[in-house]
Amino acid sequence: MPGFLSLRGTNALSDFRHRKLLSSLRDALPTLSDICAEFWHFAEVQQPLSAGQQRVLERVLTYGPGADAVRSVAQMLLVLPRYGTISPWSSNATDIAHACGLDAVKRLERGVAWY
Repeated sequence: MPGFLSLRGTNALSDFRHRKLLSSLRDALPTLSDICAEFWHFAEVQQPLSAGQQRVLERVLTYGPGADAVRSVAQMLLVLPRYGTISPWSSNATDIAHACGLDAVKRLERGVAWY
């Protein structure tokens, strides 16, 4: 049965980029206390993954520094590639998943959740 999986990823901002972006945003929004961003991954699957396949997929999608804990009161804005397009990241990630034996994964895509 086809479906979609949503997997929380890691921090999308380096320390340098975080400081620079926060400084720029505070110029326009002086009351802004902080901003953070984390990757979210979306997998279109042709059938449910076994527990072993799920672990492999999670390992494939674990890269970069870990995401900081996001306060539950933070407002989230999820940014994704335009519907109907396939990003270069998606093509490469899907190829890597297939090379890892995850043939049930039809497509992987990545978005950024901004808080």
